[in-house]
Amino acid sequence: MRELLARPGHELLDLIEDREVHPYELSLEQARLSHELDSQLDSFTVWNDLESRGPLPYTPQQDGIRRFSQLPYAAKDVFCTSGLQTTAGSRILKGYIPPFNSTLVDLLERSGSYLLGKTNMDEFAMGSSGETCAYGHSRNPWHLDYVPGGSSSGSVSSVAGCQAVMALGTDTGGSVRQPASFCGVVGFRPTYGQLSRYGMVAYSSSCDQAAVFTRCSLDCALAMNTLSQPDPQDSTCHPSSSGDYFEFARREVHWEKLRVGVIREFTDPGRIDAPVLANYRASLDKLAAAGTQIVELDFPLADYCLPAYYIITAAECSSNLARYDGIRYGPASGQDELLARYVETRGAGFGAEVKRRILLGTYVLSKGYQDSYYDRARRLRRDIRDQLLSWFESVDIIATPTSPTLAFPFGARNEDPVRMYIADLCTVFVNLAGTAGISVPNGFGSDTAPDGSTVQLPTGLQLVCAPWSDELLLRVAHNFELLSGWRYTPPQWIAKKLGIQAK
Repeated sequence: MRELLARPGHELLDLIEDREVHPYELSLEQARLSHELDSQLDSFTVWNDLESRGPLPYTPQQDGIRRFSQLPYAAKDVFCTSGLQTTAGSRILKGYIPPFNSTLVDLLERSGSYLLGKTNMDEFAMGSSGETCAYGHSRNPWHLDYVPGGSSSGSVSSVAGCQAVMALGTDTGGSVRQPASFCGVVGFRPTYGQLSRYGMVAYSSSCDQAAVFTRCSLDCALAMNTLSQPDPQDSTCHPSSSGDYFEFARREVHWEKLRVGVIREFTDPGRIDAPVLANYRASLDKLAAAGTQIVELDFPLADYCLPAYYIITAAECSSNLARYDGIRYGPASGQDELLARYVETRGAGFGAEVKRRILLGTYVLSKGYQDSYYDRARRLRRDIRDQLLSWFESVDIIATPTSPTLAFPFGARNEDPVRMYIADLCTVFVNLAGTAGISVPNGFGSDTAPDGSTVQLPTGLQLVCAPWSDELLLRVAHNFELLSGWRYTPPQWIAKKLGIQAK
């Protein structure tokens, strides 16, 4: 059965429906493999004991819609799970066990899906490499000395490393799409409001969006059929479709009728590394050869996206994280003075990156500076969204590199926060505009490892759609996978453990 664990979820669902595989036995075998691989990948922080919980009840819905169901999955440690520790990768929440499930975990449980455990992440989702977690860092399955990306580091390494069929992540500025690019899997961020945020530890409420990692775009569509549901607990959740994402994604794309926009500023060799740019241009060539119309777009606001994003998200995080004071959340301090209690709890409980962003956010919201920074960033955000909406009058999809670089070695950017932030160069405009984006693998590039050896690392193509056009985005992504002939195969060392052939 172990050899099945590199296959996409929709194929495993076929086997379950044909009664060739029992879902509980499949999930137990997945849990055993995940434990075995985690000694090298460090994807998980907390495990769910599937053996003691036993098989989950499942009654299929009689509407003919295929859903992500009866399959093993992982959840980023930012989703509340009843009876299972939720820390958001932080020391300050260590030992916190929520009394309730997040809405998405509830929906998956009702679908008969098996939660394997909680995955590693940058502290409070603040990071681009997975290195700010208080419990050590996850590793890139393609080379264990390289970062898997962040902030959803453990979730991406669990899917790329065959530890889970699907994993929940969150995408605030690219925290699912960028890791997906680094690790060679699919990362899908739906339009803001398509998925409930109830029970998701907040970083930046206006940019945070639950998202998924899978091994193919069809599995993202399966997950959307399960997860995209109205939620009275979240006033910002209002899904646009009651249809079938999976069936729509399987439809053929007539490439000669598709218009794909290319942002000129994201094809600049001064911004995008050579191997990433080469694979991006090769992807555009495949689309053009299939008949797609390629439309060049100018983005004069490109240089303002990162500053606007970091000002807005820092301001929101300084507010959201005020609750971790040792009184409402966090370990209680023994100090008598209120201020001393705050300082002791927050000083010991927050890591350096979280403190940096809280300080920045407090500064840009302070009297005398709010108009100069925060209000200007909000106006820029509106202009960026307006720019995107105007583009979608002349194109159907926008294609960019997902990340300007390949994955990088651990420690390579820790001393330069600005250089770390640039990893989100091509992704943050999607979050500022509140629309949907997906990263699909489009090749490998060469890098020189710290030991001098040459390593091959994945790259990703980012596709972006107009707000609420998520069905079209998944359809184009799936058809691009068919056009490029791509199919997930695990790294060689993992393939050997599964007893299958790797590329």
